Amino acid sequence: MADFDAQFRMQPRDFVAGLDFYTWTRHFHVLHDLLAREQGDVLEVGTGDGVLRRCVAPFVRSYRVMDINPALQPDIVANLLDPQPSLAASADAVVCTEVLEHLPFDDLPRALAQLRSFVRPGGRLYLTLPHRKAHVLVVTPRQRLWPLRFPVGLLSLSEAWNRFVRRRIWIDPHHCWEIGDGRVRRRDVEHRLATAGWQVLVFRPLPYCDSWILVAGQPSPA
Repeated sequence: MADFDAQFRMQPRDFVAGLDFYTWTRHFHVLHDLLAREQGDVLEVGTGDGVLRRCVAPFVRSYRVMDINPALQPDIVANLLDPQPSLAASADAVVCTEVLEHLPFDDLPRALAQLRSFVRPGGRLYLTLPHRKAHVLVVTPRQRLWPLRFPVGLLSLSEAWNRFVRRRIWIDPHHCWEIGDGRVRRRDVEHRLATAGWQVLVFRPLPYCDSWILVAGQPSPA
């Protein structure tokens, strides 16, 4: 529990030092999506390494960050699960990449409803969540990225040991859950997205994560 809680006290340098190729690949796609679609007010929930903000902020009307960790110097220090009336309908787009898996899965509906409350009518959510599958990333001669996915345990001896011998799928110890962890499926997440009023505009599988662009619509029956 102490190790899990320690992530909420990390310093900016810790995040930047921990950048890996998978994270850069995720940034690459989200950055291109944001610059192609957004010019207005952007709210990022969970600042992390701050790469997206530094790249996108010069090209939009405003870019604010909300985070629970004051050491990361966000514009708004707040817990996503707490009501934020001052942020209601304040953004044209919300960015939330690799954040929601740090909350219990039972809290996902409340978190998604909060994100929905932050955007104006027709606003968009740029969301990524980790997907626990084996990944291979192929770069073509024209520099296109083709992520290939395989069942857990086929490409890694350690994952094979965990899945087939220990009978459990390993996930990041800082995460409460991941898609494909043996309990949570992508359709479980997308059901909760629809229930919270998010409609899928674009879905893209990336190395180690699923990526969505969602548009605010009407909540569906639970």
